[in-house]
Amino acid sequence: MAVLDKIRQRKKILAIVIGAALVAFIIEVGIEALGRQASNSTAAKVGSEKIDIMAFQRRLEQESAKDQNNPQSSQIDQAVRQQQVLNTMINETLLKQEYEKVGIEVSDHEITELMVGKNPAPAAMQFAQQVGAESPAQVQEILTNPTKFGATSDQLVEMRNEWNKLQQNIVEQLQMTKLQMLVAGGLQANDLDRAQMAEDETTTCYITFVKKDLAGMDDAKYPVSDQEIKAEWEKHKQQYRLEEETRDIHYIALNVAPSQADVQAANKVADEAWAALQKGLGTDSVRILGKVQIDTVMQTLDKFTNKNIKDFVAGAAIGVTKRDTVINNHYAMYKLTGKIVSLDSVNYNMVIVPGAKSTQDSALAMLQGGKTPEDVAKAIKGAQMAEDRWERIYMVPDSLKRKFENAGEGYFVMNSSEQGATLLKVNEKKAPKTFYTLATITYDAYASQKTHDDMHAKLQDFLTKNKTAKDFAENAAKAGFQAVPATVTPSTAQLGQNPYTGQGIKDTRKAVKWVFDNDKNQVSPIFSDNNDYLVAVCIDEIYDGDYMPWNAPQVKEMLTTRVRNSKKADALMAQYKGKASDLNGYAKLMGAQVDSAEVVFASNFVAKLQNEPALIGRIAGSPKGKLIGPWKGENGVYVFQVYDIKTDGRKPSKEELNNRYAQQRGGAMVGNPNAMAYILSRATKVKRSLINFY
Repeated sequence: MAVLDKIRQRKKILAIVIGAALVAFIIEVGIEALGRQASNSTAAKVGSEKIDIMAFQRRLEQESAKDQNNPQSSQIDQAVRQQQVLNTMINETLLKQEYEKVGIEVSDHEITELMVGKNPAPAAMQFAQQVGAESPAQVQEILTNPTKFGATSDQLVEMRNEWNKLQQNIVEQLQMTKLQMLVAGGLQANDLDRAQMAEDETTTCYITFVKKDLAGMDDAKYPVSDQEIKAEWEKHKQQYRLEEETRDIHYIALNVAPSQADVQAANKVADEAWAALQKGLGTDSVRILGKVQIDTVMQTLDKFTNKNIKDFVAGAAIGVTKRDTVINNHYAMYKLTGKIVSLDSVNYNMVIVPGAKSTQDSALAMLQGGKTPEDVAKAIKGAQMAEDRWERIYMVPDSLKRKFENAGEGYFVMNSSEQGATLLKVNEKKAPKTFYTLATITYDAYASQKTHDDMHAKLQDFLTKNKTAKDFAENAAKAGFQAVPATVTPSTAQLGQNPYTGQGIKDTRKAVKWVFDNDKNQVSPIFSDNNDYLVAVCIDEIYDGDYMPWNAPQVKEMLTTRVRNSKKADALMAQYKGKASDLNGYAKLMGAQVDSAEVVFASNFVAKLQNEPALIGRIAGSPKGKLIGPWKGENGVYVFQVYDIKTDGRKPSKEELNNRYAQQRGGAMVGNPNAMAYILSRATKVKRSLINFY
């Protein structure tokens, strides 16, 4: 039956899995030994529960295996992947702990129904289809009674493992669904919530206002003391809570770019390739140079996505060349080497007949006489058949292509030998298309070894002369380097990570590891794990308490601005209060213009008012026509007047308000796995220790 064929076809996959497991075992032994040496085998600790380094490594191997067929997998920074895998395991542990706390369980009956019941989970149905079984119930039967289906237990090892893994995934999904329902059920809009939301969303206040910005005032006139900063920090210290030990650093990431001499050498190679490309209709003259990359593609015009290349291909004759402008030391040139009109694809039936010529002739006669491929398979031992197959044929050899093109309605011999023959019948031919063969020649200018060595020597000379963090940061610019300030934790996978994209400088995890293995004020050696960068680091400060302290540079800067702005606003309030009776009078005092704005209370932000949510709330409670102010905000001092209030005539339905509440404040907002894991992580002590194993 089909399922057994599927199992047999997966023997090679099983061999790969076993091979990967052996590699994983070797890696794990090394990590385990490292863990023993460090008297620790914990990758992370979630509350009182440990995530063992061996379990982490197995999970990492599983995730890495998914990228085996991904051509971009070599570009993935393994440190980034490791942090992603560990974070996933931490989130799973947090959720599992929550399931236990609130009593969320999945019964045997629920599992049975989801796996093999009358209405199994879609994933179970898909699994059955993939292995060729009629239903998930039949999958279970095959696994429990393989001899009934002519299979051995050994043949089903991989299938059983995947089935068990699927069951575990379905259980976890059901647990998550139950938790989401529990959270959503506890965060429902009441009548007051709905009334408030309806009013906020349907009411618009139209105001006129004047404001005096704080940013333009002289900072020197409003000094801020350390005592004031400390007091402000005490009020807001929860904003500076530390989840992990944190260190302030400066780093130099020196891009090892090609020198002028390297670029000139690359220009010479590109010019040689361009001259060779003009010879003949092909690329053999270029190929013998052995220095450039040649890629050839044969496809229809619509498959060329680059408009410039597409236009070139459409208008060029065979042998015509094109050269691109050099961008970022990347050279590219093209040559149209072929243009043919060919069938794109055909649909056919195929019968493979083993045996001598007489057996082949007999099979062909049967098919041409009206017999079916099934009849032939029954009559001739070893004959195999395939029906309704589509094949792209524009790249097959011309001899075979002509047979497809000339095929009539009946079966014919595609190829034959003394051992057997392939008999084909073409059912349908796609209309002929024009196929273009384009050769792309590329070359990149790289830094030479001399360039690399010269840059390394220059950076090393700087480090030799600047052996403290203070000297490192202060003298970098004088030496022609940029010392970049940064804050890192043990979970930082790359230096220079962008907070929005998560991308930084690849292969810099060892530099981060060095930061946490050394003391304040030290300067690192040069790290060259990334071939494109030379990296050096210094340690400015170490924070290992519960909160980032008030005098941490970035914290102190924010708090100083906040305190100073408050002083500025207080001074303006004293200066303006009661000194005018209308907006024009306050505008004259402030040296500002009267402006207008529309305020919808469903939003906390109005562009003209800057980020002042408290001001928006004040506007919401202000009567029409009354002059309000001066009013002290975070960014300025405001005086405003509501001159009109309009209410949308359409009243949102109860269902709309319930859905909106769920999205903005309720279960839909906090009930997704990532949000719940984040909330749980704020209430559970999580310690990540992966950096100990580098």
